[in-house]
Amino acid sequence: MGDQLQETAGTSHVGEALWSAWQVAARLVLVLALALILAGCNTRGGKIPYDPAGFGAPDRAELGTEAYDVPLGPLDVIRVSVFRVPDLSADYQVDAFGNLDLPLVGKFSVRDQSPDQLSTLLEQKYGTKYLQNPEITVRVVNTNRTSVTVEGGVNAPGIYALPGRTSLLGAIALARGINSNDGNAKRVAIFRKREGKTQAAAFDVTSIRRGEMADPTVYPGDTIVVDSSSLRSLYRDLIQAVPLIAIFGNL
Repeated sequence: MGDQLQETAGTSHVGEALWSAWQVAARLVLVLALALILAGCNTRGGKIPYDPAGFGAPDRAELGTEAYDVPLGPLDVIRVSVFRVPDLSADYQVDAFGNLDLPLVGKFSVRDQSPDQLSTLLEQKYGTKYLQNPEITVRVVNTNRTSVTVEGGVNAPGIYALPGRTSLLGAIALARGINSNDGNAKRVAIFRKREGKTQAAAFDVTSIRRGEMADPTVYPGDTIVVDSSSLRSLYRDLIQAVPLIAIFGNL
């Protein structure tokens, strides 16, 4: 009888030992899982969704691809060429309210007109009183609507004119690449105006370079922010404030 009790007690101790060992293993698995999650947060954390299916063009989807012949807006610089009238041919800047002030015809709004539309309008204005059958061309010399802003952990932050249709990798290359000491290539955000609101999506440049994630098109007016420890508080706040629902249309 005593032998049976000792055997039962031994079996009980073995069971308790196995149970304790299982609990320790379970805790280790949980700790490792949490560590992996936290490690991921250090590289891909935040509220901006990664490579969302609905990432697309900004409000002005009609900007087109041909030399970014965009509608005119405030602070754009245009070149007006009046055939055989050099005194009227010059560079002019649209003011902050979208108005253009030209000799003889005075000040008028050119906001959202294309260069071709403005050419036709100027031919009408000058042809009514001052010139006979004028031939006028308008070309955009400088516009902030063909540029992107690249901020954060890049080697040369700044505003860059897009040479044409450009991808995220191309825009980062304009800023001389991601800083190897401070830039976080796994968390790059694109901010864009759409439907009257600032919206955003995040991309992992490392995955893009490996072909694991699509390289998205960037558009004039976009702000590209590469995460870094020295990131300005303005953009850090934006990264944290943009809700998950704030994504674009289709690629």
